Amino acid sequence: MICLLDAKAVKCYTNYMSYTALYRKYRPTCFEDVIGQNHITETLINQLKAGRVGHAYLFTGSRGTGKTTCAKIFARAVNCLNPENGSPCGKCKVCKALADASNIDIMEIDAASNNRVDEVREIRERVKYPPVNGKYKVYIIDEVHMLTDSAFNALLKTLEEPPEFVIFILATTEAHKLPATILSRCMRFDFRLVSQQQLSDNIKKIFDAEGKAYEDEAVRYIAGAGEGSVRDSLSIADMCLSRSNGKLTLSDVLDVLGAADRGKIRALTENVLKGNAREILLAINELTSYGKSVGRIAKDVLGCARDLLAIKTGAETLVIDTEENLANLRSLAAEADADGLTAIIRLLGSVDSELRYSVSPKIVLETACLRAGKLADSSADALQARIARLEKQIEQLTANGLLVASPAPSAPKEQLSPQSAPVSDTDEKSVWGKLITYFRKNGPMSVYSLLCNTHDVKTENGKLCVCPESDAEFLQFSDPETQSAIERALSACGINLTLSVDKRASRPDMDSEIERIKKMLSGGKAKLNITR
Repeated sequence: MICLLDAKAVKCYTNYMSYTALYRKYRPTCFEDVIGQNHITETLINQLKAGRVGHAYLFTGSRGTGKTTCAKIFARAVNCLNPENGSPCGKCKVCKALADASNIDIMEIDAASNNRVDEVREIRERVKYPPVNGKYKVYIIDEVHMLTDSAFNALLKTLEEPPEFVIFILATTEAHKLPATILSRCMRFDFRLVSQQQLSDNIKKIFDAEGKAYEDEAVRYIAGAGEGSVRDSLSIADMCLSRSNGKLTLSDVLDVLGAADRGKIRALTENVLKGNAREILLAINELTSYGKSVGRIAKDVLGCARDLLAIKTGAETLVIDTEENLANLRSLAAEADADGLTAIIRLLGSVDSELRYSVSPKIVLETACLRAGKLADSSADALQARIARLEKQIEQLTANGLLVASPAPSAPKEQLSPQSAPVSDTDEKSVWGKLITYFRKNGPMSVYSLLCNTHDVKTENGKLCVCPESDAEFLQFSDPETQSAIERALSACGINLTLSVDKRASRPDMDSEIERIKKMLSGGKAKLNITR
């Protein structure tokens, strides 16, 4: 069958087939174009200029940070006849020969699929032959940690003493898996994650070259989603290029990444902070009903909690969002507390592996959010916030006439004065009430709760004597920090008393207990003989 295509169809088909991904199209060809790795590129350039080239290098670091790219540039630079500031010129006959796909002077080997000892033995046989075009033969072994133990052993001697015209460059994301014998024979270079600002500038430069209009917030979000990887950020940018023919917006980027609606994520985070179990379950069910990934929802809530914590601590510049969403986040951050946000981050940050292997990821996420909500709602700041909200509600009900406030007892005429009368040092109820009010307003809430549960208090001889009812309360009152906090509160309230904890009240009266048991059993036939 013969298929006839017109010229327009042929052109479209050719363009479709010849498309190159952005991270390949804009791969750096010289050291100056490598971003975020100046500590490495400058060292390599200085070695090339000084003629002090090593025989074995180890490039390690996170994915997409430029390990293989730097290895390829270095391999061409050591062979270039006219290097330009340490980088290959790309114009000399050696550079042109090495750019050809058929060249055998630069060998790139994937250790993930060629990890057996036989492949390494083949490399050992090849290194005996000198280079064809340049001065050096360069072997780039990617993902070198995937080699087997026997393959490492076979490589060991060759790596230590290769022919003078051979250079090995090992690249890996997991250097800790390499044997110490391999590590000791290589110059190690650790590649860092690239900063968000550098990734943003790189994406903007590429979008400008591609003629794509964009919003700054959209580019910043792409850079943040790249998480320090140049390749990951460009892969996301590649998808966003096709999102719309017009200007790329933050909403477009969120759609491409499958992120949930910002308002719904913010509402879910707020309900987690407040510990509203019903609303948490309903919100997660609504988000999953839209087809959102459970893992994506967890990541979005985690990101929202992190943004709120950044705003709460004064690091708002780290938050990437529109001005409208930022205003909503500021409002929510004002009501949130750092402990609650930390609880959410701690729990949801460790739930990823559970989601990955669970038969019911949705239930795992629901449980994690409920647990985070319980922790967030029980923090000291959260308790204080709840008390403040209840007081505000009481004030509103009283103002609206729905609640009648109990009139305060009138003081005797001789006690009335323009200024409030000082608390009597001999009235234990007034002293204790003053302390409870102080800690309710100023914290810590742990001391406030302890005072509320203690009722046996008396004042005598210039001391405030506390008689704890249990061993646990006695230990709490005996804590130096608790005692120091109570003494500071006494001083702040103008109460001239010192704290005293009665140990006798924290222990049962053994004699009376023995007598009580004897009386209980006196009517029985058995004769009870209890001695201390």
